[in-house]
Amino acid sequence: MYLFPALVFLVVFILVPVVFLFVLSFCDWDMISGSSSFVGFSNYVSMFKSGEFHNAVKNTVIYVLGVVPVGMAISLLIAVILDQKLRLVPFYRTSIFLPVILSLAATGIIWLWIYDYENGILNHLLKNCGIGRVDWLGKPELALYSVILVTLWKRIGYNMVIFFAGLQVIPDELYEAAKIDGAGKLAQFKYVTWPNLLPATSFVLVINLIFAFRDFAQIYVMTRGGPMGQTTTLVYYIYETAFGEFDMGGAAAASMILFAVVLLLTYIKINFLSSEEAKA
Repeated sequence: MYLFPALVFLVVFILVPVVFLFVLSFCDWDMISGSSSFVGFSNYVSMFKSGEFHNAVKNTVIYVLGVVPVGMAISLLIAVILDQKLRLVPFYRTSIFLPVILSLAATGIIWLWIYDYENGILNHLLKNCGIGRVDWLGKPELALYSVILVTLWKRIGYNMVIFFAGLQVIPDELYEAAKIDGAGKLAQFKYVTWPNLLPATSFVLVINLIFAFRDFAQIYVMTRGGPMGQTTTLVYYIYETAFGEFDMGGAAAASMILFAVVLLLTYIKINFLSSEEAKA
């Protein structure tokens, strides 16, 4: 009885939409009239033959690799530095965490101002340093990396707090024992800090992977998938397919691919990373 409200929520808002999406991926559905016809695997075949889909997958891989491992490394480094009993640690921690409380849309707008070609703060600083202005969001070779930088700025604070919390629960006796055995800073990190941070690391990894694969707002606000499709990720491709081309079946097929990728990553976390944590 106590679980019933939660179960209703899960069924109505998660299970039913997923099942509907799966069925829709095999249909040609007209959203306006509501009519649909079964087309089998045609949506999947058309999707895998599409150059736009291949481009979206490539951009998504670059985006995820730029956001997840790099963001985790920077966040861990900051957490380790702030764990050194420095002065004003609460101030630094709060300052780094502040971007997390902003919405992604607001973050995108702020960085649009920073990146602005004519009046942006970043180009103003570059100009004062004797470097010419850079079209951060207009150059195809720079646009995706500019968006990645925005996402890193937004997420590093969240990851840092998780890592910092993990560092706080590591007993000081372990570090003292390592020092007695002659371990230096790197050896202490390798044999004491890292094994004890595995639970926090696996959590941050999975959460960041899921966030990275579904990121949409900053791309929509800042680039709309441009220039020349260089910031079109899989989620934005789904949006354009559904509401730009009104191909609901094709968008559903792409959504199922994204769903399968996230499900696979979650499975790997549960079966592989959890066993590594148990060993640690």
